[in-house]
Amino acid sequence: MSKKETITKILKLKDSRKKELEIEVKKAADRAETERVKLLALEKDYNDTLNVFNEKNIDGSLDASNLSSYYDFLSRIDNKIREQKVVYTKKQDELSAVKRLLVNAHKDKKVFEIMKEKAVRKEAKARFESEQKEADFFSISRKSR
Repeated sequence: MSKKETITKILKLKDSRKKELEIEVKKAADRAETERVKLLALEKDYNDTLNVFNEKNIDGSLDASNLSSYYDFLSRIDNKIREQKVVYTKKQDELSAVKRLLVNAHKDKKVFEIMKEKAVRKEAKARFESEQKEADFFSISRKSR
């Protein structure tokens, strides 16, 4: 098997790996986006509830049990927001890691593409030199007759 053929096979493997990582990046981005949407929804619920609480507080329509219920609800949502921020950060970190792998896979593939081009040029040069030697031999053979 020639060097070019070997490099071609390796290049196919590198391309497959790159395509797999592109799919992984897409999936990781989708997971991160899902977690971001969840976080935004929790923050919206928190802010909406806080606005309702402030309106009722200004109106003076809150009694002790309502006040306690709002406090408990806002406290729970605040804890969920903190937890969701951790989950979202983790998904963002996973996405960054997969993107780095994809960049490295792209670099690896590019290196082998360059190696293949060099092998093709070297093979063409060797073929040309061989043909030139053969032509020179025939030329010299004809002159000596």
